[in-house]
Amino acid sequence: MEECQFDAVIFGTGLVESMTAAALSKAGYKVAHIDVNPYYGGDEASLSLEEFVQWADQASSSSSEPSSPPSRFQRVSRSPGVPPQSRQYSICLQPAVIPSTGPLIASLVSSGCAKYSGFRLVDCVSMYDSSGRVKSVPGSKEDIFKSKEISLIEKRRLMRFLTFAAGDLDGRQELEGKRDMPFVEFLKTTFTLSDDIANVIAYSLAYCMSTTEPTLPTLRRLQRYLRSAGRYGPSPFLIGHYGCLGDIAQGFCRAAAVSGGVYILGRKVTNISRALPTKTEEKDGLPSSSDEKEKLAFNYDIDLEDFPDTLSCNLIISSPTYIPSALKEETLQVPPPSRKEFDSNVSCLARCVAILDQALALRTQDPQRSAPERTEEDEEDSQTAETALKGVGVDTAILVFPPSSVTGGSTAHSATVLINGEGSLSTPKDRWLVYITLPLSQQPEASISAEVLLKPYLDALLLLSADPSHSLINPLFTTFYLENPAPPSTTPGSSLHAESNSYLVPAPLPLVSLPDFPDEAALNAESTFKKAIKVLRSVSNENKEDEELDFWPPLPSDEDADDDNEW
Repeated sequence: MEECQFDAVIFGTGLVESMTAAALSKAGYKVAHIDVNPYYGGDEASLSLEEFVQWADQASSSSSEPSSPPSRFQRVSRSPGVPPQSRQYSICLQPAVIPSTGPLIASLVSSGCAKYSGFRLVDCVSMYDSSGRVKSVPGSKEDIFKSKEISLIEKRRLMRFLTFAAGDLDGRQELEGKRDMPFVEFLKTTFTLSDDIANVIAYSLAYCMSTTEPTLPTLRRLQRYLRSAGRYGPSPFLIGHYGCLGDIAQGFCRAAAVSGGVYILGRKVTNISRALPTKTEEKDGLPSSSDEKEKLAFNYDIDLEDFPDTLSCNLIISSPTYIPSALKEETLQVPPPSRKEFDSNVSCLARCVAILDQALALRTQDPQRSAPERTEEDEEDSQTAETALKGVGVDTAILVFPPSSVTGGSTAHSATVLINGEGSLSTPKDRWLVYITLPLSQQPEASISAEVLLKPYLDALLLLSADPSHSLINPLFTTFYLENPAPPSTTPGSSLHAESNSYLVPAPLPLVSLPDFPDEAALNAESTFKKAIKVLRSVSNENKEDEELDFWPPLPSDEDADDDNEW
């Protein structure tokens, strides 16, 4: 059937695959997009609480079976009770924030997919210290100048460093012989910053995941964040509505469908076979002329469960889970983007998802009304004074636990907390989603659960109630699990057969911090798209090998971008 013949079939609707599908469809190729799940997003999906519970139970049962292959999600446990209004939650399997400038934002704007999702700025970024206090992280020059917790000398040193970090790093004297020095040590020795300020920069501005991250890659990452501030507001980070990345992946799928893409969800792939190549058919009983190029039939035939027709295509793009054993040696892993800015000392992540019915106090009151400047009226109002001391509740925020800040916590890695409230359209009224992420340098022993690793951070978090009448918050629901990196399908960029170029697997995404995953996914999608274009042009004998096709139409140049740079 002609309607079941495609240029490309894509397995999995994760963010990388969804962006690739939208780009190929917009480029004029006929695409079929298939997922065994009944929802969009793959491992980055946004699920209702009911769906999330089903996902957790399925992940728990599959990871406990000795005969099953290693799962990306392991040691999954959850509380037995499920709060009401479960369909009003949007829980993201890959919590993230989006830098206001970067590959994902550029793709959303250039492709027009931004109109399919909503966004809001992160309210605040805060940091937890070993005394149990939460301090607001200055996000702009104005915040630094207003802060009562930073001395005048430290303000000057901090401003000097931030000006240095936002400028050109090539050939800088400050970096001579120090490019591979641990970043925290670099801050202390080169800019004579105090321990507290160095920790704020390393873990709450640069989002270092460990104490050993080298200086130069960290500075390049921090530079991107600094240049994101002021683009849409004071915060450099955006949060997507309805669970962020899952809803964004669905938006790219919608764009692909608008351009002619075909979607089939909730169907397992039962068979993938290679079709035999055939020459161009003879016309009127006579063979084709000798100068006519040979054309190949479709490379693959694909059968789906409870689907009557066989799909035929010239190119398959898939995650490793869809590779049949018969074609295992014929796959080509698309080389990853050549960025080396992330901590290689992270082998897995411990994650927690909790639902709270009390706001957390992660932001102090306006600096202009700090304790030394409160009026006599405020002093007489004990509730106002106590609120100023404890902080005010936040709807959407980030809280960072530096290494050694919590008793029983990690001494080598920082834990990051992302809070999503009603303003992100991810929860019902007066409910908050809390995501806790702790990097680990090695897989913990089998007897150690994710809950054991994360309980010190959750306990410390639950003491930060914005309501003075509640000394401790009791979570309504919790889930704990370990996330492992996706396994590579083959050696990157290699294959055993020439024909294997037509079965592509995007490079595994690295285990990175909250702001980095979205942009890494966008870069992976662009690499996959460009490789797919070369394959499809080769199959169709298009003589356009030297003509490069843009991932998306280029954005108009922003001539005022440098003038808007706050640093």
